[in-house]
Amino acid sequence: MDNGGFAKFVKQNWFGFVSIGISITMLIIYLIKAGGINELADSFAYINKFWLAGMVICMLAFWLADGSVLHVYVAMKYKNHSYIKSLKTTMIGLLYNNLTPFGTGGQPMQVYDLTLDNVSAGDAVSFVMVKTLLYQMCLIVYAAAVLIFTFGFFRERIPHLALLMWAGVCINVVFITAVCAVSLKKAAAEKIAAVIVRLLAALRIVKNRGRVTELFNMQITRFNRSFTLLFQKKDKLVLGFLLTVLQQTLYYCLPYCIYRGFNMSGVSFALILSAQAIFSLIMTFVPIPGGSGVAESGFYLFYELFFTQGDIMPAVFLWRFLTYYSTIIVGGAVGFYDSHRRGKSIKTSDAKSI
Repeated sequence: MDNGGFAKFVKQNWFGFVSIGISITMLIIYLIKAGGINELADSFAYINKFWLAGMVICMLAFWLADGSVLHVYVAMKYKNHSYIKSLKTTMIGLLYNNLTPFGTGGQPMQVYDLTLDNVSAGDAVSFVMVKTLLYQMCLIVYAAAVLIFTFGFFRERIPHLALLMWAGVCINVVFITAVCAVSLKKAAAEKIAAVIVRLLAALRIVKNRGRVTELFNMQITRFNRSFTLLFQKKDKLVLGFLLTVLQQTLYYCLPYCIYRGFNMSGVSFALILSAQAIFSLIMTFVPIPGGSGVAESGFYLFYELFFTQGDIMPAVFLWRFLTYYSTIIVGGAVGFYDSHRRGKSIKTSDAKSI
């Protein structure tokens, strides 16, 4: 992508880049607390290469599983839509999840990217919404399941755990209920669309208000039909949920790989996985893009229970790099490559038409 395109991207996502700066600052503070870069380098010098490979595999498999969930639904109606396209859309969505407050930018960008790949807007919204609903449901179910066995352990060691958990559960339930209500009630969706169009008209972004409202309603009708159809496909819903469970399990396995990577043992796999499942649910109501600052502190709070004092800071750094920075790097590369490819395709098409 040219410099102008990159500058525009930065300008549009300035808040996300500020959050990246906050996260980097937090990591530098942790480095100082840990004794500096030399201490970090010493910690990584003796890291177990087998478990390091496991960390990388967990993240790669997490991305692949995420792409598979989306592809299950897109391929139902668009047989020629390749898995690679679904994976590309997923990575772009993960990138914007890390650049926007509450991770709200990922879904619109996935919808937009799907429309560029010739998926109708109504269908694209329904596919992404079902995928999002499954993810939020799985967060709650997963956290509830592990808490049955570990709540006593964490309640004694994590301040205000019950309050944090209830906040996470309530926010997810409200989100799921609201999306289902709007998705299944066409009239409610049309009223919300009318309000949005009026706002856009007041801001002079929309000129032909009647035409835009008509287009909105057409897509809402298509979305409503597509969403209802998806929920009638019980086998696809079950498959999507199981893939989502696999996706989250891979993510939750990462701290255990880090724990073993620093040549530690003695704490059960289930307990370390449970900590990440609980932590992930709590993180859903953090408004800062990527949870910058909060994510690092939260990981430290939960995992200082298991890591030695000398290894907890390097563990925070490694976990944050794998879950946050690697996603931004890979998602950004995928997004820029796709944008560049589309730009070249348009220029070639224009040249042929001359």
